[in-house]
Amino acid sequence: MIIVRRLVLSRLHFLFRSGFIGGVALLWILLVSCSGDTSKKTTQQGVVDSNDLLAQIQKRGTIIVSTDPNYAPQSYVNEDGEYAGFDIDVAQEIGKRLGVEVEFVTPDWDLIVAGNWSDRWEMSVGSVAITKKRQQLLDFATPPYYYTLAQFAATNNTGIENMDQIVGQKVCVCTETVYEYWLSGEEERLGLPEDSVFALPPSDVKIMPMKTDNECVQSIQSGREEFAIFLSSHTIVDAAIDNGVPIHKVGKPVFAEHLAVAFDKKGSKDNSQLVQRVSGIISGMRTDGTLTELSIQHFDGRDYTKRP
Repeated sequence: MIIVRRLVLSRLHFLFRSGFIGGVALLWILLVSCSGDTSKKTTQQGVVDSNDLLAQIQKRGTIIVSTDPNYAPQSYVNEDGEYAGFDIDVAQEIGKRLGVEVEFVTPDWDLIVAGNWSDRWEMSVGSVAITKKRQQLLDFATPPYYYTLAQFAATNNTGIENMDQIVGQKVCVCTETVYEYWLSGEEERLGLPEDSVFALPPSDVKIMPMKTDNECVQSIQSGREEFAIFLSSHTIVDAAIDNGVPIHKVGKPVFAEHLAVAFDKKGSKDNSQLVQRVSGIISGMRTDGTLTELSIQHFDGRDYTKRP
């Protein structure tokens, strides 16, 4: 190609000196000749689509992930001031397989599930349960990366042993969660598959909302007496019991949650490639045993990656 181009340019130079073509025409031909491979060079170098969220993340080399700093064993800040837990390790592994670093942020839970993140973070790996209502605001990677059960717990000195005794009681829950929706009878906001709901909520309860589930546990642990019952993930209940908090489970689980990685539907960039890629990564982590290994590591030997 270089030899041909030199021959062409040499011939054109001769024609120009001989008066066969004018200077302007020669200049135009030279420009066309020299720039003939521009599209090829552009393709080889790669052009990042400014509207593709995944492409922008990979170009930047980081992905911003929201999580909960007070939701052990799923996510928390350890003694060294570092993020740790099952959700944290899942997020880190997703980042690794995307080829980027993970940067964590910790917005309040109600802001995460409300959508409209305004590009402040790009993905939530924070045990977000899939509901019909949330699917209007958020995109979810499929399949879910693990499953939990909603479980009542009460302090040991209450004498409460079954759900009938919860009627008329104060019950602590994390605000804007499926636990609150189920407890308040908001079926539309709950939006879980029918086969995932195992019981009706007790009547006349007074809901005591907290910013995170573990605040319910920590309030009981500190001796506060505003309530003696809470509803949360069985992972939170199991962890509290394992850590010596004086509580016990009340009745059987009342519904099951499908927890998935979430994305904002109304971000400024197209997230379709990111959702598809993360979905494939989750499937791969399930197939190669990574999810099971992380569950066993963080949930005291229990595998919560299988649908209950």
